[in-house]
Formats: sequence, structure tokens, C-alpha cells
Amino acid sequence: MCGIAGIFEYGRSQGSVSEATLLHMRETLHHRGPDGAGLYISPDRRVGLGVRRLAIIDLAGGEQPMFGRNGETLVFNGEIYNYPALRRALEERGVAFGTDCDTEIIVRLYELYGERCVDHLNGMFAFAVWDPARERLFFARDRVGEKPLYWTQTDGRLLFASEIKALLAHPLVEPAVEADAIPEYLTNLVTSSPRTLYKGIYKLGPGEFGICDDRGVRIQRYWDIFHPRVSSEYSFGEAAATVRQLLDRSVHDRLMSDVPVGVLLSGGLDSTTLVALLRERAKGVATFSVGFRDHPQLDERAEAKRVAEHFRTDHHEVTVSQQEALDFLTGLVYHQDEPLADPVCIPLHFVCELASKNNVKVVLAGEGADELFWGYPRYKLVFDRWKWIERILRLPDGIRRTLPHFIPPQRPQIREFLEQLAVGRPSPIHMPLGMVRRHREEILREFDHSLSSGWAPSNAHESNHEDAFLRLAFDTQEYEFGLRLPELLLMRIDRFSMANSVEARVPFLDPTLVEFVYRLPASQKLANGTPKALLKKAISDVVPPWVVKRPKQGFGAPVDAWLQSDLGNLFESLIETDAIRAYFRQDALRTALGRTRAGRGRPKMFLWPVVNFALWHRHWIEGESIDDLVQSNRVAA
Repeated sequence: MCGIAGIFEYGRSQGSVSEATLLHMRETLHHRGPDGAGLYISPDRRVGLGVRRLAIIDLAGGEQPMFGRNGETLVFNGEIYNYPALRRALEERGVAFGTDCDTEIIVRLYELYGERCVDHLNGMFAFAVWDPARERLFFARDRVGEKPLYWTQTDGRLLFASEIKALLAHPLVEPAVEADAIPEYLTNLVTSSPRTLYKGIYKLGPGEFGICDDRGVRIQRYWDIFHPRVSSEYSFGEAAATVRQLLDRSVHDRLMSDVPVGVLLSGGLDSTTLVALLRERAKGVATFSVGFRDHPQLDERAEAKRVAEHFRTDHHEVTVSQQEALDFLTGLVYHQDEPLADPVCIPLHFVCELASKNNVKVVLAGEGADELFWGYPRYKLVFDRWKWIERILRLPDGIRRTLPHFIPPQRPQIREFLEQLAVGRPSPIHMPLGMVRRHREEILREFDHSLSSGWAPSNAHESNHEDAFLRLAFDTQEYEFGLRLPELLLMRIDRFSMANSVEARVPFLDPTLVEFVYRLPASQKLANGTPKALLKKAISDVVPPWVVKRPKQGFGAPVDAWLQSDLGNLFESLIETDAIRAYFRQDALRTALGRTRAGRGRPKMFLWPVVNFALWHRHWIEGESIDDLVQSNRVAA
């Protein structure tokens, strides 16, 4: 696992890559790779590549950049889990290897297949290859989007990096707000690829690669889970057996490491499944959990401890106080780069810090299981009410269009859902994650209805005759795997594991497992109205019944309580800043904060994205201190 950065002056005949600039970009990523560093500048100074290394596999022999036989130069962030099988196959073809590191497999595959090397890789990765023979830079991101890659171009230069802060370290990159992206950020708690909240800075989408040569940058998708939009045909028993086989293999593959591997353990079904599938290796493995003092509804440490005792793991836990959370706001904003407006980022940091303090550099995490196997309560809610929804969809257009007007303004979520039914296509089940349109209209100074919400179904412009429920199911999965998972959930765990020099691996998102489960019908995932019915069947022999039957408890943070104290004071001062005044209606935000402090506020996803935006703007756009602001707004003890 590493942090990578690079410069390619594709539009310039005379190179001017500065070693000092490249080093500055690279060292902003020190936390992603404290174990080593590498640098390459081409003889003509048109190409510069830098890397910070977190040593996980072949500790002595995996230095980067790594070079091919024809001068190819690679920088790589991630892990290739099918590396052993790929290596054996290539050795049978006479390919020689000089290291035991999975990094080398990418070089050898690129020598043979060029950009189609990505078709052979199973893993989490973001990498770039300078190809001097073709005078081009090739860069790619893994299929599900576990690892990030950002890029920008200016004056004939392509800059890329694992994190935006490395791009901002280049003197030609000036941070500025992409104002048109604010509505989609408030809708989804994050921007969707290719945009970020920075003007002119982009993120490579999951399953995409890019090529840069003298014609500029071209992006192409190499993996498409979304098509065809058809369900597969397996019996429930066959599907469960296949899931078990694929999940067993995925967990086994993700144990590949020359350093200790631990598990982030909540005590819920997903993380317990990972421990259970370790079998005899579970005894003594390090597990880590986190909770909030004085907020038992968000504290799963007791359940995690029970699971740890059952499997006899080496268990560790940490509690987070309000003061500790607020003291971390500077670190939160620094490591996010652009707002990831999910408060789960805070407990993720503390639990990954706990792993780091215990010298565990690799952890398994349960991300992706709820999206893949339909584990969220909202899935079941829609499933249970589908007959009611279907009746509305069958009403004449005129009647459907009148229904939203009967909903009071205090219920904007229901009104917006009925408006979607009125046009015959409700939004994905989890959209919006943040604010509904009425709330965005209420707080944004200028609200353009034509601005995108950041997501559209892949067949939005096609005439289709899909069954209404099948359409909603596929729209929901496209939203989850095209935006919510790669750009929010996976980025939050990437940022805050790597902030602590810890590598997080997510077995539920093995591409082969995803490809199989993605097209299984929702009726199997929610069999008999039971969330994750298929997963529960698949692992019923290794996970204790009291875990399988335990109701789902969300992973969150007590933002509403914080807003009634120091965080509220902080936000009150932020409301008066030019950054807020430029984009938001201050009176609407004051009213919302006042209601929250009185215990009558909207859910935390209303104000938390604005708090994140304001802090981000202060630090990354204005270059001002957050620490001073936090200290000046503390409630006197």
C-alpha cells in the first residue's frame, strides 16, 4: 500500500519537472507510506514519478518505482490478490521475476498486454505506468473503487496523485471551489466522479483507466457491472453455496501479507463473518472496536467483545469523547481533502489509530456487505411497501401528479418520493443520502434546478420496458456501486486507515463475488422479508445464531448532540464567514442550528455537510487555521 504522485508534461517539448516540486508532492503523502520512498525523473525531464511505501508484501524487495524491460516505469498503490496465480502462469510462459512483490506483476502484465493488463488484475489498486516507447502515461483504478486516483491538467501538464493535497502542492494548482458541484455534494454527501469540489481537479472513476499522450487525456471504462440489467437464475440454495465459496476464497486471498492482519470488529453480522471465516486463525488475531461515551445507541463494544470472546481473538477497544472528536476536526478536514460528509469518518479514524498503536498494519473490514446483500432497513421498508408503490404507479398520470400537493411541507422526503412516482421512476432507495431538494433550495443562495444531483441511471436516455421493481432494484444498485460505495464509503475507510498508515481490505467487494451477487434477484437477498437472507444462509454454520438474529445497528456519530454544544458554537461562527455567505443563506442556517440546539432539528445529515463544507473551505481554499477556530468556540468548563 502506498501513496503515489506524478507529473507528465505531455504538451511541452522541453521538460521542466522540478525534483523539489515532485518531492513536495510526494511528501504530502508520507502518512500513506512511512516505510520507504522512491523518485523517478526522465532524462528529458518531461516525466516525474514519486511514491511513498507502506511495506506489506516482500518487505525487502518491493521498492518503487519499479522498472520494466523496455524502460516502463511503475508507481502503484494497492494489493493484487491473484498475484500468486498470475505469477505462476507467467513463469510457465518463461517470464522471469526479480522480486516476490505483487507490484512486479503489473509491470510484467503491462509488458505483455499494454492497457489491457487491468483485465487480469483482481485487487484494489491505483497505479500509473510511464511508457517511453509509446511516449504515454497509462493510469488505472480498480473495479469497485477501493483506491483513489485524482488528476488535473494545466498548461500541457498532467498531474496525478493518491490524494488531492499532493496536487495542491504543485505551484501551478490554485484551489478554487467548483460551485456547480455543491448541490450534488449536499445530495450525496460527496461529489460523484469525475468531479470534485475543486475546480479543475478530477477523480478517476471505479473500473476506469486513462491514457495521456501528446493528444491529451482520454478516460475509458474497462469494467462495467451495470450491464446487462438482467437478473440471474439460481435457486436460493445454489446461490448461498456459491456465495460461501466465493467469500471463503476472498477472505483467504486478503490474508496475503508479510505483516500481521487484524479485523475491525463491530459485533454485527458483517465483521463477525470475517472473523468466523478465519476459522482456526481467528484465535489470537487482533480485533478492534470503537464506541462513544454517553451514547449507548452508537456503542457496539459490548457486542464486539462478546464475539471476540467467542472466537478468542486478541481484542482491543477505544472510546471517543466529544472533546476528542472536536479536537480531531483539523485532522478530519486535512485527511478528507474534499468533504466526505459522513460523520463515520471520525470513529473510523480512532479505530484505525488503535490498530496502528498495536502495530497492526493490515485490517479486514466489512464494507460493501449491506449494499451487496441488501442489509439496510430502508431496503426492507421499500420491499414491504412495494404493493402500495405499485398501485400509485398504475394511477393515471394526472392523479399521480396531484398526490405530492397533499403532503405537508414538514414531510419533504415523502413529497419528493411522490414526485418521483409521478414521473414513473423513483430515485434509488438511498438517494438522497443528504438533503432532499426542498432543503437544498432552502439553504443555497442560488439554486439552479437544472444542476445535476450527481447521478443518473445508465439507461436514463433509453426507452425501456423494465418491470418497475426490477428497474428500482437495478437503479439502486447502480447508485450504490457507482457513487455511494466508491466515492463515500470506500473513500472514508481509505482516508482514515491510510491517515494512520494502516491498510484496510474489504473481502465483501471481491469483484468475482460482486459480479455474482449483483444480479441475484432482490427476492433472494430479502427472502421472506429478511435483510441479508442470502448471506445469513451462506455463513449460518460458522457465525453464532445470536449474531445472525441480532437487529442491525448503524455505525454513526452523535453529531446532533455535538451541535448542541461546542460544535454548534463553532458552526455559529462559521455561518458568519464569507465562505458561507457566498453559497448559503445564512438566515436559513441560523434557524436550522437553533432548532437543532432546541432538540427540534432535522437529522444530522442536514447540517453536518454544511459544517464540513465550511471547515474545508476555511482550510483548503482560504488557507486559514481550524485549530484556532475550534479553541475559540469551546464552551467554558
